[in-house]
Amino acid sequence: MSQRSVRIDVPAGLNAPGEARHQVTTSLHAWGFTEPRWLDAVAVVVSELVTNAVQHGGAGSVPITMMTRGSTVLLSVADDSAELPRRRPPDDRGGRGLMLIDALSVRWYVQDDGRGKCVHVELQPYPGEVAS
Repeated sequence: MSQRSVRIDVPAGLNAPGEARHQVTTSLHAWGFTEPRWLDAVAVVVSELVTNAVQHGGAGSVPITMMTRGSTVLLSVADDSAELPRRRPPDDRGGRGLMLIDALSVRWYVQDDGRGKCVHVELQPYPGEVAS
């Protein structure tokens, strides 16, 4: 499998999560990742990351980078907030995004980029779903 990459900038705002989901899943489909359940899982991860970037990262746009490394998809979303994501109790009213990301990804981590932070997520297609 060849290595592919794309950078997507979505305007921060109410439509950002939906636009990001559409652009990311469209790119993945074009790259040969076509299993609908897995694309739905990726869409959930993207939505959580972009929603948090809009809520905590200020105005402007939300930069998203995505690349493949073998069958692994690396997804990164940056924002201008230095506040780190944190897990919340299961009975808390909000803040379940990290639990979803934990469940749907291979791993994730946060990197300080000097202006804010970048959340990186590694995703693997479901068994039997490897892009060509």
